[in-house]
Amino acid sequence: MTLPSRWASQIAALGALLASALILGWWFGAAGWWLAGASLLYVVFTLRHLYWLDRALDGHRRVPLFETRGLWAEVFARVEKLRAKARNRKKKYHRLLREVRESTGALSDGGIILNSDHEIMWFNRAASNLLGLDQATDIGHRIDNLLRYPDFVAYLKQPTGEGITVASPRRETGWLHVQIIPYGTDQRLAIIRDVTNEKNVERTRRDFVANASHELRSPLTVISGYLEALGEGGDVPEAWRVPVAEMQRQAERMTRILRDLIELTRLESADAVADHDFVDVVGMLKPIAQEFEGKQGPTVELALETDAALLGKESELHSIFYNLVNNAVRFTPPGGSVRLVWRAAGDSAVFEVVDTGIGIAEEQIPRVTERFYRVDPGRSRASGGTGLGLAIVKHALQRHEGQLTITSREGKGSTFSCRFPKERVVFRSDAVSAVL
Repeated sequence: MTLPSRWASQIAALGALLASALILGWWFGAAGWWLAGASLLYVVFTLRHLYWLDRALDGHRRVPLFETRGLWAEVFARVEKLRAKARNRKKKYHRLLREVRESTGALSDGGIILNSDHEIMWFNRAASNLLGLDQATDIGHRIDNLLRYPDFVAYLKQPTGEGITVASPRRETGWLHVQIIPYGTDQRLAIIRDVTNEKNVERTRRDFVANASHELRSPLTVISGYLEALGEGGDVPEAWRVPVAEMQRQAERMTRILRDLIELTRLESADAVADHDFVDVVGMLKPIAQEFEGKQGPTVELALETDAALLGKESELHSIFYNLVNNAVRFTPPGGSVRLVWRAAGDSAVFEVVDTGIGIAEEQIPRVTERFYRVDPGRSRASGGTGLGLAIVKHALQRHEGQLTITSREGKGSTFSCRFPKERVVFRSDAVSAVL
């Protein structure tokens, strides 16, 4: 292997030095001392260059260069080149950091960088305005010392993609939405947005729907009463019988819509978590299945694989089960089947509705729990659907800390699964065994 020229010249210089020492030793005598002196001179020379190399690597700005060619000259030149690149890179990073801070400072959303212990490392101007943070006093403090809400503390331990909405610590009627996402190594980024206006609009909408629904019930009851009297009366002209019957049907549909709107508004306005009353699920599912078995349409089968009961609110749980079964029956043609399953899943319990109906397109599944969203609008209206059943299921299930899962294929049917957490499940067979 051929040595690089810089190393060859260095070895040649060392060889020349030792050869000169031998010649002088042979001429003047004591050749060993001359060799030792030459070696010591080379060591001093090398140590001096190592000292300056160490200073250069330590970041000293001025490092003298003693040679213009050879190994050490090239080493120092390469070090200086690397230092110049590092300086340029540092300037670039500083400029980029300044631009990032200026851009984030102009954002209306707050940004807070947290370490693995949830301590504040940096925040922008918007975060300072929203939370009242101060650079001099709040850097290094835990964020849950500023947002002292149990729900936020629980979210901070296990953040999800949706984020959480909490009351503003600075405005009595303000609301903030906080979303935490991974950021860097062992760091998190908290994005904070003021959602006070959205909350106010939502509350106004909810109040309007509730008030309008309640106000419409009375006149609609009167109209339904007169229509019923006309329908039952024998003196109605034949030409009016079909229109009166259609008006009765539409009045009944409007009554169901109002009832579901009132129920949905009540769920949205209620506390986040439902009560923990004992609810006999088996006794609740049997009459629901019997009600739909007697109707024309698909066959309805009930499979009770567990005797588990639930801790919750009976009316809301009944609404969950009834709406899911009603939805499956309406969208399953005659000759099809709807299977209701109540089963255990470890410490949890699952209620499943499996049908062989028209199914749902994959892109529509995330939207079916929206209010008034219909997979098949014509079929839904013809069957008397309000478009609110699954929205009620979603909100009632959230109040029971449950999870709704939907799987479906167009033309192949759908499966709606409600999973209730172990904190809401009571296995009565286990309780009896414990007593015995």
